Amino acid sequence: MVWLVTSEEAQSFEGAPAFNEEPALRPRSVVPVIDILKPEPTADMKVKAPFAIAVQFKAQSDADIDPATFKVMYGALKLDITNRIAKYVKISKEGFTLENAQIPPGKHRLTLQIQDVKQRVAERELRLEVE
Repeated sequence: MVWLVTSEEAQSFEGAPAFNEEPALRPRSVVPVIDILKPEPTADMKVKAPFAIAVQFKAQSDADIDPATFKVMYGALKLDITNRIAKYVKISKEGFTLENAQIPPGKHRLTLQIQDVKQRVAERELRLEVE
């Protein structure tokens, strides 16, 4: 089991209060795509811990994904938790799968970020409520 966020961090970095905030608007351009395959979307985005996270990266035709640029940030203050995931999975140009992710009960927001070799940044939020 992999603890991505501790209870103390969930409070300190405003995981629950930031849950309902609108994501920041980003300019539209040709950027890589981040698809979240797991947890599978549900109407209420409730999951039971531990749960799996599976992410697929899709490059644009003119530039490959640079896996070394992958980041995961937690909550409104964007605590960098990338190393907590990278210790357990290999981040590739195609994405990654993490089994048994652990987050304390409550509402949480993870921001996933990746760049391509042309340094174009893609960002995707995963909002979930852990029961």
